[in-house]
Amino acid sequence: MKHPLLAGILLTATALGQVYSPPPGSTGAAQDDGNDTVVRRQPEKKESSPVFGSELPFFDPSSELITWNGHTWSATDNRMLAARFERYLNEPAETSEEATEYRETIEQILDYVSPHHPGGPDFTAAVSLLPRASSYPGDAKLCDSLSQAIYAAVLAKKDVEKTRAINSSMEAEKDRLIADTDWKSAQEHDPTLNSTRRPGEEGEGGGRRQPAEDPGRGVNSLRHAEAVRRLAEIEALKKTNTAKNEVQLVQAKVQYQALMVQFFVQRRFQHVMMAARFYHQIFSDGDNRLRIKKDSDVSKMISDTFGTSPTVSSLDSLASEAVRDVDKGVEAFLFLSGRGELESAAKRLSESYMVGEFMPSVQTLPREKKRTVLEFVRSSYKLIAALDAKDYLRARELVETIKTQAKDFDSTKAEAAIATYTSVSDMHIMTAKNAAAMGDNEKAREEIQKAMEVWPQNPKLAEFNQLVASSGTLVQARNDFDRLLSENNYREIYRRQYEIAPAIQGDATREDAFKQIITNLTRIEAAIGKAGEFSKMGQDYAAWEQLAKLREEFPDDPKLGRELEQLAPNVADFTRALTRAREFEERRDRQIGSALSWYLKARSIYPRSDIAAEGIERMVDEVLPAERGSSAAAADDGEEP
Repeated sequence: MKHPLLAGILLTATALGQVYSPPPGSTGAAQDDGNDTVVRRQPEKKESSPVFGSELPFFDPSSELITWNGHTWSATDNRMLAARFERYLNEPAETSEEATEYRETIEQILDYVSPHHPGGPDFTAAVSLLPRASSYPGDAKLCDSLSQAIYAAVLAKKDVEKTRAINSSMEAEKDRLIADTDWKSAQEHDPTLNSTRRPGEEGEGGGRRQPAEDPGRGVNSLRHAEAVRRLAEIEALKKTNTAKNEVQLVQAKVQYQALMVQFFVQRRFQHVMMAARFYHQIFSDGDNRLRIKKDSDVSKMISDTFGTSPTVSSLDSLASEAVRDVDKGVEAFLFLSGRGELESAAKRLSESYMVGEFMPSVQTLPREKKRTVLEFVRSSYKLIAALDAKDYLRARELVETIKTQAKDFDSTKAEAAIATYTSVSDMHIMTAKNAAAMGDNEKAREEIQKAMEVWPQNPKLAEFNQLVASSGTLVQARNDFDRLLSENNYREIYRRQYEIAPAIQGDATREDAFKQIITNLTRIEAAIGKAGEFSKMGQDYAAWEQLAKLREEFPDDPKLGRELEQLAPNVADFTRALTRAREFEERRDRQIGSALSWYLKARSIYPRSDIAAEGIERMVDEVLPAERGSSAAAADDGEEP
């Protein structure tokens, strides 16, 4: 949106005679003040919520956002990630003998524990290679942690087996004790008390004999009671041991699975694959369900991916898929960088590095290949920083630089943001100048504050500050305009047009003079620019003629005169021919033939000269006026001349 006054300046018709032709002495009504309404929209802030929670780092490739531990940031402008990725781009490839041996050891371990290994998985051979892999510094002793977890799990299983053996021996003791107790309960009694006589009963000696009950033998004996107690104690110990076995086995699985999840979070996908395959060898009961919290990030990730409960096999599958994606990303990077499409190449490499920093395909990438995108990445970080700091001049320079670096760079968003915010800031500054001219200092202050919020380093803010500091009002600018107008210093008025325009708003006489000056000098500047283009193409004659015509219209403009003087040595023969032709044409005793011959010579020097063609036309009209008149009439009647 332009101010109405400036719009009128640009649309005013060209005045003739000189840069400014004063009116004969008339005043017009003051124009109504223009009121502009500026609608400033604040950039919308997108609030992103974690998809999987806060336990795992999650990368969203559609928005290039990373969510981790309840925080979300951009993967492209985070200082820590940017520094880490730039460090990686400068690192040499890990192709040393130790690194190669380490990767071969990892592959050998995976081969040993693979179900497809000839003769079946070789658990012992695979475990024996873990200390060798752990000795490589890049492993960060993770293989040692895995071997410790395997050792703890094996010990737990051995302890369970021992407990089961103890339970078996206790069961045998229980069976023996039951058999012995049952026999004694049925057979044991005291023969000396085999019978007794009951008073009043018949029989020998006056009564009938019956078996006697011995309170110290059989089911009533203390030995029988002790045997029953011992049986109950053995059964309780067996149940305790059984419960202990179950808890101990579950605890061993939980601890081992926790290490697997840790490997996955650390993006050590090869270690995840090794741990998963060792798990199946250690715990052969077929229970590979991950014992993790139901609503945790790992559980959600696996459930959303596979639609089933998380298992060790699913975690192994995710790790294998991540390895494949990283390898494909590196392959795409090599292809894109070879075609010069550095923006896409940098994105593919950063995605691969973000996911698989420790993968062989990422670690073995040659430094020369990585440095092809280094300058582009640095410029991209600078551009993001410049836009974040609202330094749009620097951002515009960086956009042009990046365009030359990467042919696939899409500058649409950056250029749109730069154009939008610079225009909004300029409009606020213009509104502030208009408000200051009308004496509304409060509105001017508000508009300048808005302009600074949008673009703090706008160069026009310095112009406004200088204007306010010099006079405090726009009176000084109006006085300067009157002084420059009286001195015919139109060039200075043109240079300070944005400063002077608000100062003379509402004064019809000054506005009319200002419009004439700006319109005519705009024509002159356009002609000088066009002449400059002609000169660059080696067409000095065309450049000179372009300015010479305008010189006749504006003889007092100093810049136009200087441009003609600079071209004069290069077109001396042409200008001499034109000068001689005019001399013969303008003599008191006109030399038509000589003038015509010099015009013809000028045209021979520059065949497309309009000045020479017009001179020849005039001379021919002088020599053959009747014939040309009759020819023109015949042409009007449609007859042959």
